Amino acid sequence: MKLEYKILWIDNDDKIYKDHQSEIEEYLNDLGFSPIIEKGSDYNAFDKLETDLNQFDLFILDYRLDGPKNGNEIIKDIRDTYSIYTDVIFYSAVKEDLRTRIYEDRLNGVYYTGRGFEEFEEDVLALINVTIKKVQDVNNLRGLIMAEVAELDRIKERIIIQASSKIKDSHLEKYTLKKVKESGTSNKNKAQKFIDDVVNTNFKTLFTEHIGFIDSDKKAKAIGETLDKLNITSPICKVDFIQPYINDILDIRNKFAHIEEQDNMIGDIPFTEERCIKIRKNIKNYKNLLLEIEEQVCVNL
Repeated sequence: MKLEYKILWIDNDDKIYKDHQSEIEEYLNDLGFSPIIEKGSDYNAFDKLETDLNQFDLFILDYRLDGPKNGNEIIKDIRDTYSIYTDVIFYSAVKEDLRTRIYEDRLNGVYYTGRGFEEFEEDVLALINVTIKKVQDVNNLRGLIMAEVAELDRIKERIIIQASSKIKDSHLEKYTLKKVKESGTSNKNKAQKFIDDVVNTNFKTLFTEHIGFIDSDKKAKAIGETLDKLNITSPICKVDFIQPYINDILDIRNKFAHIEEQDNMIGDIPFTEERCIKIRKNIKNYKNLLLEIEEQVCVNL
């Protein structure tokens, strides 16, 4: 699962697209995804995107496109030629024709709807839910969290590097190195104590204490120091950034990384659809927040 939800929409008439685009995007935003909808006008859109078709989560197609191929023939092509099995929803003024053709051609993962405003929107949003639930399990969410937190770290690194030249007396460099050295000293002491006590331990207790430090935590604190030293209070100030970021992002990341699911729980986190949405929204919000901070640092001074 990715934080971006990508749709390829093909229709030579823009009316239905314009009628429903914003509602579909808003729906995906409410589920914690970043919607990306690419629009094509005819069957050639598939050939143009041949190497990238796997990136899409859903295809939305007018069944009767301009050109030599109808919708079924296009889908059979990408199924047979490119082994792409992304879910598809066709729309047409005559739904019964669609039902018959899909049944006759034995196309899997292909759905249909009419052109009526409410009918179309209801069916497309329902299918979006189906595609999400297919991959909304612990392992997929764990992978999303790991990948997105790594991306947040890359943004934080850019901010720290950009900010270091704008904060006098090399304060940010000294602050960051101090935090890393403090962590190193603390880890050394923990390791020494662990070694000293190892004669009294057993195999089970050997794994009860995690030794190490998390770079993401130090980077978050360095971002807080950046906000403070550059007097940045918008979009957020130091005190409102550090601990909420640790709670909302890093604590969740650590639990998903180190704790197995038991009875639909990851530690004290319930694995529910609502919690999945909240996690995705938090990641999106902090990504946008960090990008705004980066922009502020670039223009500051």
